[in-house]
Amino acid sequence: MKKTAQYVLFLMTFLVGLSLWSCAGQPSGPTYVKDGKEYGKVRGAFFRHRWWNYYERALSFTEGKCFTEAVADLKEAVQQRVKDQRMARTYGMHFMDYFPHRELGVVYYEMGNLEAARQELELSLNYFPSAKAQFYLERVRKALIERLGREVPPPKLTLTLENTEFWTKEDPVVISGIAEDEYYVAGITIRGMPLFLEGSQKRIPFREPLDLSGGRHTIEVVAKNLVEKTTKRKMVIHVDRKGPIVTLEELNFDGVLPGREVRIYGSIYDEAGVSDLSINGQAVAVEKGVEVPFTARLIVDEDNLELVARDELGNETSALIPLSAPSASHLPVLLACVESDVEGFLVAGLFGPKDTRPPDIRLKGWTDTQTVFLEKVYIEGQVSDESKIESLTINQMPILRRQGLHIFFSHMADLREGENIISIEARDEAGNRTSKKITVIRRVPKALQLAERLSLTAFPFEQKGEVSEASLAFQDNLIDALVNQNRFRVVERDKLDVILEEQKLSRTRLFDKRIALKLGRLVAAQSVITGSIIETRTGIEIVARMIDAETSEILASQDVYDEVKDLPALRFMAEGMAIKFHREFPLVDGQVIEHKGGHIFTDLGQDVIKLRRRLIIYRQEPMKHPVTGKVLGANNIIIARARVTQVMPEMSKAELLDGKTKAIARLARVITE
Repeated sequence: MKKTAQYVLFLMTFLVGLSLWSCAGQPSGPTYVKDGKEYGKVRGAFFRHRWWNYYERALSFTEGKCFTEAVADLKEAVQQRVKDQRMARTYGMHFMDYFPHRELGVVYYEMGNLEAARQELELSLNYFPSAKAQFYLERVRKALIERLGREVPPPKLTLTLENTEFWTKEDPVVISGIAEDEYYVAGITIRGMPLFLEGSQKRIPFREPLDLSGGRHTIEVVAKNLVEKTTKRKMVIHVDRKGPIVTLEELNFDGVLPGREVRIYGSIYDEAGVSDLSINGQAVAVEKGVEVPFTARLIVDEDNLELVARDELGNETSALIPLSAPSASHLPVLLACVESDVEGFLVAGLFGPKDTRPPDIRLKGWTDTQTVFLEKVYIEGQVSDESKIESLTINQMPILRRQGLHIFFSHMADLREGENIISIEARDEAGNRTSKKITVIRRVPKALQLAERLSLTAFPFEQKGEVSEASLAFQDNLIDALVNQNRFRVVERDKLDVILEEQKLSRTRLFDKRIALKLGRLVAAQSVITGSIIETRTGIEIVARMIDAETSEILASQDVYDEVKDLPALRFMAEGMAIKFHREFPLVDGQVIEHKGGHIFTDLGQDVIKLRRRLIIYRQEPMKHPVTGKVLGANNIIIARARVTQVMPEMSKAELLDGKTKAIARLARVITE
């Protein structure tokens, strides 16, 4: 009886052990050795026959070109879990990137089964877009087109602007249109610069703003398809943001006020075409053209004569001429201003002693040194001389249209941040020269400064596969690319190294999300970028995630892929990654439409803002010159900060984080951090 009980106990123990062994899993099955490397392996001693086991083993088979086995495992994984996904949960708190349809597409492509590859890659992109799937879909589509063996026409390129040559005063100048191709549009360039495209498509609308200075610009737009066939469109854009030049050849007035008769003769010049002229509010008939004469005889009751000339673009020149001087005739006066009122200086005569005095330069509303909050400024002024002015330049750029004794000019100057020197030089026909320099200091309004942007740092990426030394440089390349974007406030690498030393941490510990977030807070970064570098036989995939250092939420995830693995390719991939993060976090501004307790509502809708984005709330303060009254832009004062918690079609809701929340009024401005 005792022996029977012992036997039963042994049998039960054996069965329980067998059951536990079965639950734990079985060896992963046969492996293959090629060139000294073993393929078909998974991590751990046992194969649990779960979707992640099949997926992991399939990737190993793919590396060893064991395609039949890889396809079988990937199909089994899909039977258990269908959709491609980043950060798919396996068990507990374990996650993995899971792309069975993408990897099936890659394997089918290598096997030459192009149609099956196309279907799987398109399915993968439909479930969860990835750069690697898009890369191979381009390859598959191109191979399918080449397999047809027929002549492929170039893309169809239609521009919104129908005229090949036109004039505009818009700033910026927008180039837009549609590129179409049955065999997929693979790229669009404007002025030699490629537009950002996620992948080839049969129809791609585009809209690109260009910062064009005044003058003539030849713009070429090129669309190409997957087999490198191109279509080009050229247009000539004349940018004119200045008013016409008005030359007074003769000005006579008789009698006394009121009822003084004024006779005036002159011409108007504007390359965009003269539109209309008014004198003291009365329309004066002028012909259409680039340079047109005009004559007028009118009775005036005022002490001044105001001329307003407009071109076909709406640019305006105005001049205020006092009628207090003695009657004069044949008085050449040249006017060239943009929406300015100029008190003219009339010339007493054309002849006299030899001119030895240099021209006199006067600027309207500008002091020798002035601070502004503008990206561009208009320089308006007057040059006068006893002889005709024959040369006038601003920063060595000629601006003189016609010679004259009095020249009223305007010029738009682009400003860089900080100190800008603007030099005006003039020479008369007697050879006398003069110059005037002013210093314009451009300040960036507080809420727009880089110091107020979202701060981040990039940590070393986790390495998967046999990562080459070149790949290890990706972190530095990414930091450099993010700095060059001028969109984020990037924490310096040196500061990160100091904190690592203080905390006695190695850089490899930063693969741990918790440690990375802790270190991010120590270096005062609001977000951290970390991720993975996956190098395979066929290419390199880099996946980056931006994580909020305060809430630990993933703010954005981006990836890049290329089959080339050298240093130039890594730099190109880093630049592409930086562009993707920039596009994910555009700098957009709006207004507060309501303030309720600890929340605000803004006019930023779902088309321009996303959840968890940080906002700066500020109040604008227009700045004017205390003496001249000239508008110098607007500074602003930051009131508070907020985080978007709800996004609706036409508005968004944000919780207030800090600042003087009671000072937030309706129509206060907001801008993304």
